[in-house]
Amino acid sequence: MKLRLEFNSIRFRLRRSEVEEFARTRRVEEKIISGSGDDKTFRYVLESADSVSSVSATLTPHSILVQVPPEAVTRWASSDQIGIESEQLVEHQTSLRILIEKDFACIDASDEQNADTFPNPLAGKC
Repeated sequence: MKLRLEFNSIRFRLRRSEVEEFARTRRVEEKIISGSGDDKTFRYVLESADSVSSVSATLTPHSILVQVPPEAVTRWASSDQIGIESEQLVEHQTSLRILIEKDFACIDASDEQNADTFPNPLAGKC
């Protein structure tokens, strides 16, 4: 699972097996370890949760948790839908953009680099 952070934007890109795991187990997690101990580990988690009615994110100093309604995960995982997108209001002046996407093959990458990705809809159109 790839994570991209930009000003008030969180973007996850999942490979085929991760989309399948997310749909099956309702959770996908990755971590970055920069030393020993929990305070040196950063986790990013996608979770399907019955308790949410829309996509929501919770950020802590050591994690990002994005929760998605189960029906949105099922619809996305079992269709050609590319992504799930949401805006979460942050105070009154701005919002946090949340995007969860299927990871497409790069047109100029090797087969090894494109392993487990979704077919790129632009492939062969250049």
